[in-house]
Amino acid sequence: MPRNDVTFGLLGALQVRAGGLPLDVRGTVVNHLLGALLIHANAWVSHSRLASLTWGEADASRNALHCAVARLRRMLGDAGGRDAGIEHSGAGYRIIVEPDRLDAARFSALARLADEADKPDTRFEALLRALRTWRGPVLAESSEWLRMDPAVLALERDRLERTYELGDLALRLDRASLALPLVEQLAAHLPFDEPLHARLLTLMAAVGRRAEALRAYGRVRRRLADELGVDPSDVLREAHLALLNAQTRTAAPAAGTADGRSGQRIDPQVRGLAVGRPYADDARSGRRPRTAPDHARSEPDEARLPGAGALALPFADAGRALPLDRIADAVLGRR
Repeated sequence: MPRNDVTFGLLGALQVRAGGLPLDVRGTVVNHLLGALLIHANAWVSHSRLASLTWGEADASRNALHCAVARLRRMLGDAGGRDAGIEHSGAGYRIIVEPDRLDAARFSALARLADEADKPDTRFEALLRALRTWRGPVLAESSEWLRMDPAVLALERDRLERTYELGDLALRLDRASLALPLVEQLAAHLPFDEPLHARLLTLMAAVGRRAEALRAYGRVRRRLADELGVDPSDVLREAHLALLNAQTRTAAPAAGTADGRSGQRIDPQVRGLAVGRPYADDARSGRRPRTAPDHARSEPDEARLPGAGALALPFADAGRALPLDRIADAVLGRR
């Protein structure tokens, strides 16, 4: 079996495939060592740095490191038919991997294609392909010290920012159904990222899952209160208010769009939230401390529907669509 039949995945749990079949990477030390080399694929990693990423401490003996590398070489060599491209010099060790044999390299290449695209739909397709290479957090089942490596954190941040953009483009192009699974997948791993969850709520509403989006908002709000002691930030509250505003609208359902890409018409109020006013995770996502215990607040555990309880008066206009500022005043207790 030629060496280039061995492929590697680190966008999720560490994965090695030989000839299309999964290869069991046995032993915690070998698993961590391979993950550390792949994070810095094709670059030299010093002996002390590699030891630190493998064992969690930099003072492991060089002999122990050499033995671990020898075991890894044998394992990969047996799978690929020759020494698996792990090189050694005075600078340390490096693993040689062709870009199409490593999922992180494929993701980066597709992300660059998105950056170079001059049309929104071309950019959307490239982002979609790039983000579909992810199976979960980088080296999801590995050690904490390995997952906190700056190269890992940079990959995770790049994924998050690309997912933000994918969600916004999906709303502009009426392709919410394609982006939603990828946003849902990442939101499950980042329960406190409010700009991401705001996009999730808006995408859910765009595909007709508005009631589910309202329930999801209630869960996020309670999670922020119970675990962080804060209220939702502006970006999340605005997404919630857009859902409430859209709930009062009585527009007929769409039979399909002109270009046939999606049978779901996106409410202009919902679309404008993510595209007309892009989310940001800095000044726009500032939090405010909670001023009252959860049970004393007028907002219930589940997001209220128009015409119920504390929101009954503002929504008493026989289902007539109300301006967003009036709904905001009602929800936030302003006059």
